[in-house]
Amino acid sequence: MAPPTNTTDIETHRPNLEGLAYRMLGTWADAQDIAQETLLKWHALDDATRDSIREPLAWLHTVASRLSLDRLKSAQRRRETYVGPWLPEPLLVTETTPADDASIDDSITLALLHAMERLTPAERAAFILHDVFDYPFSTIGDILQKEPPACRQLASRARQALRANKPKSPVDPAAHQKLLAAFLQAAAEGDAQTLENLLAADAVLYSDGGAAAKAVRKPLHSRELITRLFLGLSRKFSKSADQRSLQFSTLNGQPTALIFTNSVLDTVFSIVIHNSKIQTLYQQRNPEKIKRIQESRGLST
Repeated sequence: MAPPTNTTDIETHRPNLEGLAYRMLGTWADAQDIAQETLLKWHALDDATRDSIREPLAWLHTVASRLSLDRLKSAQRRRETYVGPWLPEPLLVTETTPADDASIDDSITLALLHAMERLTPAERAAFILHDVFDYPFSTIGDILQKEPPACRQLASRARQALRANKPKSPVDPAAHQKLLAAFLQAAAEGDAQTLENLLAADAVLYSDGGAAAKAVRKPLHSRELITRLFLGLSRKFSKSADQRSLQFSTLNGQPTALIFTNSVLDTVFSIVIHNSKIQTLYQQRNPEKIKRIQESRGLST
């Protein structure tokens, strides 16, 4: 992509910066803040300084990466006291681009973003900048203010830590949604046998309600415990006068279920599939993290 020639052209990089910051931080509001602050720093440069920058996008990525690192360090400290599991904010695929080709890749899936929470900030930055944005380690060294071999090692450690969360083989979106729908149908009907058949033996469920919504406060391990949870929810909902409904959408590049109670979105539900079984389940119930999904599309039943 040709370098921007003026301050108006530089705005075309905003989605790219948001994509970088979202991968670093896992929340869209923070990603927008980082992109805005980065662009403001560019606009604050005098003309001579701007003209001397040979690669404006690299300059923008350097600033956005450093701002994201600072924010991530403070965010990780706050997340240590978060109520229950912390999950990334779900993202409509039209809202961000990982690079200038506007493609959606594996680095934006909920599973990988969740797994990146276990990385150090430097490991996360080195992995994203090299494996997603294709920067050489010499450039990453300048961004992170570390020697290139150290950055190479950071990215290598990140890849090793994330290997289990990388998809072993792609799952056709139609098949993915079919399995997701089958699970939710079995849950609604209280069909224990079907639920267990769809789940891997070592399946794990993560549920994020923060302090504002009811959710399972610790990860649930094993299909038996997960089945028991959904059977209990089925019994509860069958006795409720609330109207519940379901829509499917594509969030973070994958089929996702949007669950409504009385026309208000209360759960964003997604799964990870391995060997035709559901390996991981994600329930996002924190109102602050899902309100934008309903607001941005005017979703209702």
